[in-house]
Amino acid sequence: MTIAATEEATSAADQEFRHLLEQGEERLSAGDAEGARDSLRKAAERLPRDVAALGLFGQACYRAGLYEEAAEAYGKLVDENPAEVSGRVNLGLAWLKGGRRPEAVRQFSIALDLDPEHRKSMGYLGLALLESGDPSAARPWLEKSGSAPLLARCDALLADRAAAAPEVTRPSPTPMPTSAPLRTPVAPGGLGAFAAGCTVRPPPEVFAVDEGILHVAVRGELVCRIDGLFAVRGAVTAHPEVKRFRGKVTEKPFGAGRDRMNRMAGEGALFFRTGGWVFTVVDLAGDTGYFREGAVFAFEEAVIFENGRVPSRHSRDLDLVHLRGRGRMLLRTAGAPVAIEVSGTESLRVPPSALVGWTGAVTPRIGLLGAVDGVAATAPSPGSPVMVELTGDGRVFVDPDAAQAD
Repeated sequence: MTIAATEEATSAADQEFRHLLEQGEERLSAGDAEGARDSLRKAAERLPRDVAALGLFGQACYRAGLYEEAAEAYGKLVDENPAEVSGRVNLGLAWLKGGRRPEAVRQFSIALDLDPEHRKSMGYLGLALLESGDPSAARPWLEKSGSAPLLARCDALLADRAAAAPEVTRPSPTPMPTSAPLRTPVAPGGLGAFAAGCTVRPPPEVFAVDEGILHVAVRGELVCRIDGLFAVRGAVTAHPEVKRFRGKVTEKPFGAGRDRMNRMAGEGALFFRTGGWVFTVVDLAGDTGYFREGAVFAFEEAVIFENGRVPSRHSRDLDLVHLRGRGRMLLRTAGAPVAIEVSGTESLRVPPSALVGWTGAVTPRIGLLGAVDGVAATAPSPGSPVMVELTGDGRVFVDPDAAQAD
């Protein structure tokens, strides 16, 4: 084919695309969603990455009640421009109308991460949470959005729940006899008294530790490890999570074995033994941080994550997780974490196992204790400890009780 013939064919294809796009837009304006969908689908097939065609095709599918197709189109728009708020909102609405509430909550939450003052996203997030059966979480967003009808509906639901909730009291456990000659204590009073004395009742929080038991509430979706899991209550499913690099989903597993991250979905509760670990709940509240992968045990669906790595010539690479958004995360450490400030040119060095994470403009690299800023005054001995050196301005979270040797 000659260059002239190629240009002629390209021009004809462009004209056909524009004709289909205009035809679809006209039909959509006339209220013919099905007819518009057919024309716009053909236009999108000709130029799959055209923003106008994808947006109009998603709109036609949405009006036709084909919410899965609308979500697919809006999802492609989000892939093309992940920082565009309107695409996130449209995708969230398609998921919400299609009954996929956890996905809708996620998209509206991301939209608010991109634009914290986007009032429509506030209202839609509140509605999605309300329809997910969580009016307590929905209320602040509905109040911020200024949606009086939805706020009144939410308050009425909260009032109904409060009025219908029975008063629950936990029976005191039957005391064990201290003077019995038996080596094994005996719990009198039958199985009912025994059960009452050791019943585990999860608190209302998403993450909570009580008497050596970690409780994780599943209300929609969250990402969590399964190490130490000994019971699951309710309709909860688990799917192995994979890593994400630079906004792209990979096939690499996020963790390994029982320590692998899983995406938990449904309604119920997970029960873990703490196994001597210290668990710390952190509310990100829109902030961002980098954490050592092994220190992150779980995080809510609203939290956006991306995996990273600090390369090392002296030991294995340091795997990291970048977390941001409005949601809670759960840290797992040997002891209670402490924060140490770094600023200017003064660096902070910690063993890899003691590093929990950091927030702020901090740059990490891995070296030996015998070197400063990557340069040794004298050659470090082969047995010099491996350290993570952190420079910049921010706060570094450290686990002083980390026992694992590097």
